[in-house]
Amino acid sequence: MKKKNDVKIEENVEEQSVGEKELGDRDLDREQMSDEDYIAGLEEHLGLALKEAESCKTEAKRIQAEFDNYRKRNNAIAEDMKRFGQSMVIEKLLSVLDNCDLARKYVQDEAALTGFNMMETQILSALRSFGLEMIEADGKEFDAKIMTAVERVKSEEQAGKVIEVLLKGYTLGGKLLRPASVKVGYND
Repeated sequence: MKKKNDVKIEENVEEQSVGEKELGDRDLDREQMSDEDYIAGLEEHLGLALKEAESCKTEAKRIQAEFDNYRKRNNAIAEDMKRFGQSMVIEKLLSVLDNCDLARKYVQDEAALTGFNMMETQILSALRSFGLEMIEADGKEFDAKIMTAVERVKSEEQAGKVIEVLLKGYTLGGKLLRPASVKVGYND
């Protein structure tokens, strides 16, 4: 009878390792087993229960880590989309600022010029709150990373420097949004 119980316990161990039965499916009949066999069966039950608990704990940690990665990925995508949307709107508003600069050249009335200046200041202030910065180019060394040379002007004293800014350039959050279009001096 002892061998019969030993065999039954071993069969249950194999079934558990395959994952076909739960721990509660095992029969440990106290009355039919010797003390040593019963204790051995209980220890085996305990060992399998601990192994199952550890497996569940590992799986829970893995699922939590996957969820954390998912959340971080979605937050990064949402932030990128937010920045992309802002940059699209800001690029459209830059044409308004460009038109203010053009109109300023033709306005003769001092009150109208003051109005243009106030409007431009308000628009720039609003856009700065989103991280927009104007590229300071006038009189600076030409930098191809943030400037586009659209014309060269012969000038010995200003060779390699920006002589005139034709279209202002801007960065948004430290990234180039639009390069400045400039005239650059050169020397033969």
